[in-house]
Amino acid sequence: MPVFRLTEFTSRDMSKMVEFAETIREEVAAAGAEFIDVISVGEGKGIVIAKYATQAKMEAATEINKAAFGKMIAAGIVDSDSIRGQSGEITFSF
Repeated sequence: MPVFRLTEFTSRDMSKMVEFAETIREEVAAAGAEFIDVISVGEGKGIVIAKYATQAKMEAATEINKAAFGKMIAAGIVDSDSIRGQSGEITFSF
């Protein structure tokens, strides 16, 4: 059953975050998600939505995703204290 990981974060400059994300695109793609969308919700806040085919695939991708966020934190693009994650399964679709 597909599972989703939702990760909230803040960025001082969302356009720099987007530029930086391009530099790590291949390694994040290797995490095996069906898709990963990064959404800007305004005022420097963002949400990453990642869909995985199974819980096991999501868990296997955890270290890759942590490393990607770590690089953005090290570059001063993402605030480390702002990262909040959760995961879940689809309960209903329209």
